Amino acid sequence: MSNHRFALSALALFTGCHDMGMSSGEFGATQGGVQDMGLAREMIADGFVPPPEAFVVEGMFSEHDLGLEGDACSTLLCLRAAAGAAHDGDDLPAGFVQVGMSSNIDLDTYTRPSVTLVAVVDVSGSMGWDYSEYSDDYTTPGEISRHLLQAIVDELGNGDRIAIVTYGSRIRTPLDFTKPTDDDVDDAIADLDEGGSTNMEGGMERAYELARDADFGTDEVRLALFTDVQPNVGMTGASEFEQMAEDGAEDGIGLTVFAMGVGMGQEVMLGMSHLRGGNAFSLFDTEDADDLMADSWPWMFAPIAYDLVVSIEPPAGFTLERAYGFPVATSGALTPELDVATVFLSRRKGAMLLQLTPDDGEATAFDVAGTIAYTNPNGTPKTAEVQASFDGTLDERGQGWEQHSVGRTAALALLVDGMKGAVSVYQNDQVAAVTTMTAVHDRFAADALVLDDKDLPVEVQLAAELLELMEAGAPQEQDLYGY
Repeated sequence: MSNHRFALSALALFTGCHDMGMSSGEFGATQGGVQDMGLAREMIADGFVPPPEAFVVEGMFSEHDLGLEGDACSTLLCLRAAAGAAHDGDDLPAGFVQVGMSSNIDLDTYTRPSVTLVAVVDVSGSMGWDYSEYSDDYTTPGEISRHLLQAIVDELGNGDRIAIVTYGSRIRTPLDFTKPTDDDVDDAIADLDEGGSTNMEGGMERAYELARDADFGTDEVRLALFTDVQPNVGMTGASEFEQMAEDGAEDGIGLTVFAMGVGMGQEVMLGMSHLRGGNAFSLFDTEDADDLMADSWPWMFAPIAYDLVVSIEPPAGFTLERAYGFPVATSGALTPELDVATVFLSRRKGAMLLQLTPDDGEATAFDVAGTIAYTNPNGTPKTAEVQASFDGTLDERGQGWEQHSVGRTAALALLVDGMKGAVSVYQNDQVAAVTTMTAVHDRFAADALVLDDKDLPVEVQLAAELLELMEAGAPQEQDLYGY
């Protein structure tokens, strides 16, 4: 476990706890999908250049509090917009529009949704369920999984139901649905042991069968997948598991992926977690499991909006160029409608970001308005109108922001996008990668200095560490399991 990751966890917890006590009285909300930059951070701390898929903008957004100011929040999901301008990642003038998310829930009266939960547990050899075979300084994915699963069960109550499905060479159901307070649950978790190859397809199929047949009247039906995401029997591709998760989502079954260790298959995790009711978290040590429960329970099982569609027409003289923070969003030519499958409660206020290109090459003043449509968990359709204005005032660096948070959000988006671009060319052209990463680091360091935000120095350090690895010719491939 790297000190850098500990520092980030402490930062996230402090930010969340501080936010809950803000005078605004608002709670946070973030989009589904991957909820952290854990894989990139851990690999950099271990001396490796991460693969491109480890850099996820919405993951970075979810680690920071990016709330916008505005009228008092009076609904379960509150949406606001603000605008600004700066140079983009190619050093060209651009406009930016941030959509911020928060909620009016009252922590003193909030009751989490009851859940029918199927824990889908990978017991293949790569998970290391026999801890004694490994060195003392390596925490196996199996050890983390047992620790986290027990922690979740300890938080469940009599209104919930839980079953456990395991997969390795065989597919088993060591625990059929029962109340989480039954002694059999703790016994089933304690008895989890190693079981050969990784037939994730079979395990997911069994779990979805159980979930579809369950009828306990709970608010949520959800699969929780505990795995290092390295399937090697049956289906193995991201698109195949994405289809399985999509079919489950259409039947009202959510999916939370707990991806364990630096051997995780990030593409598979991305494919499964961006769909309706989906999210994903990465963990590398039992302390990460403790931090996750302190920071994200029960919010990771608490969706508050589905099928959110952001419809914003670019103002006159601008073209919609990029979208950041929309899970599996495209780049290049975009339609004015962008979607987020799920919004969850969170300790931090989330963000989505649009980048606008001025037709005449100058980021002048502009006004923008749009409509956001979504459905509540009970299926009620909702709409919200948002609007933002930028007055055209720029500083000496060519930046100006309607609200401070738009500057932070844009800086973080360009940082992640730039790091992803640098690592994408690293194996084939180290010189080009270093040149790109130098520019990315210097730009973000300058942004952080001007924005003067307490949460940004840790990201400046992350960029510096990645640049140092590239300059030293660090490997981009590694022994995935770290022992």
